[in-house]
Amino acid sequence: MPSEIELGLVVTPRLFLYDEPGAPSAVRGVGPQTDEVFSGWAVRFLETGPEAWVRIQTHYGYEGWVRREALRPLKKEELLDRQDGVRFPLVSDACTDLHADPTVKGDLLAVLPRGSIAERLPAPDRDGWIRLRAADGTEGWAQPEALKPRLDDDLFLLEGEGDRSWFRRHGQSKISRAEEAPLRAAVVQSALSRLGAPYRWGGKAADGIDCSGLAFMSWMENGFLIWRDASILPDYPLNAIDRSQMKEGDLIFFPGHVAVYIGGGKYVHATAYRKTPRVTVNSLRPEDPDYREDLAESIEAVGSLFIS
Repeated sequence: MPSEIELGLVVTPRLFLYDEPGAPSAVRGVGPQTDEVFSGWAVRFLETGPEAWVRIQTHYGYEGWVRREALRPLKKEELLDRQDGVRFPLVSDACTDLHADPTVKGDLLAVLPRGSIAERLPAPDRDGWIRLRAADGTEGWAQPEALKPRLDDDLFLLEGEGDRSWFRRHGQSKISRAEEAPLRAAVVQSALSRLGAPYRWGGKAADGIDCSGLAFMSWMENGFLIWRDASILPDYPLNAIDRSQMKEGDLIFFPGHVAVYIGGGKYVHATAYRKTPRVTVNSLRPEDPDYREDLAESIEAVGSLFIS
């Protein structure tokens, strides 16, 4: 088990990770970001760098440099408590607002982006509103329709001891208990719910997301952690399969790019393509108007969590 000083919690609404500490672009908070995490996500501290930079490892095994002030220390006991996905739900709308009073006219105290984890407080509901506490301690009223129970977990930070092969063992155990058809449909729905979101390198947010961020979030929201980049790694529960076996929710890999297959020869992806720099649907079938020949003819692999 990690010691108390090794764990932290993101307290800013969002936080970008960088390959190197202190780069001018990183200091400004713009590019070349490699990943994005959100309020309420837990991390492990790996290394202290210059000028209050720290290198962290996320609950899904990704590593990068962040500013120390965006995190607060997290005790092991608190992280264990936070594994209750009903008490600590996930923001599933583009964002949710925390208000001082249970009304849309109440003073706006905080805005939590999609993917954030907040604590549901035991206060009685008021007119259908619920009381939430954000990771930075802000408390306010929110509409429960913007939330869903968290289905993934932070057990890697508690059990994995930094060994990313833990994800394959843990993921395969969860997959063996899952109902395949409903899970595939839910992953597709998560991906399609981001249609129109602009492309942002390293992003995972509703207002900016990249290709592997879309694939990752679509599976994470449904309880499964995959590698965050556009590749298949043996440490994670994703297996290369023949294209003929591809079903909804499987991932299609192109050179430096990944998409979520949605069935009927279609896929959804976050693309930087000049004509459609956003989350969009394209086809693998030449007869379709949304066919992209450049991608259809450059498929490198198909990955599935269900087929080994």
